[in-house]
Amino acid sequence: MSSSVAHSPSARPEAWTRAGDPHRPALLLLHGFTGNPSSVRPVAESLLDTDSTLSVPLLPGHGGTWRDLARTSWAEWSAAAVDEFDRLASLHPSVVVAGLSMGGALALDVGAQRTPASIVAINPALFVDSPAAPLLPLLRHVLPTTASIGGDIEKPGAVEDANDRTSVRAAASLHAGLRGLRQRLWRIDAPVTVCVSGRDGVVAPRSLRALRTGLPQPPRIVALRRSRHVATLDYDAPIIEQTIRESLAAAAGGGA
Repeated sequence: MSSSVAHSPSARPEAWTRAGDPHRPALLLLHGFTGNPSSVRPVAESLLDTDSTLSVPLLPGHGGTWRDLARTSWAEWSAAAVDEFDRLASLHPSVVVAGLSMGGALALDVGAQRTPASIVAINPALFVDSPAAPLLPLLRHVLPTTASIGGDIEKPGAVEDANDRTSVRAAASLHAGLRGLRQRLWRIDAPVTVCVSGRDGVVAPRSLRALRTGLPQPPRIVALRRSRHVATLDYDAPIIEQTIRESLAAAAGGGA
């Protein structure tokens, strides 16, 4: 395994978007916890030929230091995702929502509040998989950070730009937000595709089990056999690209 994290607070990553045909579906693609748009932007850029509007927002608190992240919460990350969905939905006939890890959870959260054409969740996190997770609301008062969760990638040379430490306060908010999301999965009407890595060092299998039991319709499962957690930067990124491409085509009525 190659696990590599890089972060430079002085070069804050930015949101990335490309405007496309207003008559075609748009794509909202969400990054994960402690990450930033650079972890999913290559997948978005591979879809430029679809002529769809592509939006990769920078979620509140992300792209800087762990202290920046500690000042934000699940409520703000969720609101930012819904606000960007609403903006795209006001300009396009439909919106496909996709996301990596926490971004996948936020994509599902958008689906519980709005009506996307479809959802593509890439190694979605429905739990904070740590033995200390139940203690996070208390630990956040005495322990500011834990080790980084970034860089779980199989492909040699691939590097994720993520925080070098994880804010315990932000993780506590994520833990509470995911608990609420699991209780709202039944509200999702959109078809859901879940891209699942064969070896994931961040998200445990119980997240997929929670989706299978909580969604009103069984999700479609796409196997990412050669990748670890940050699959958008790993060997199976082309499979993710093709899955989203198919979702955009289906939202457009089957057109390429």
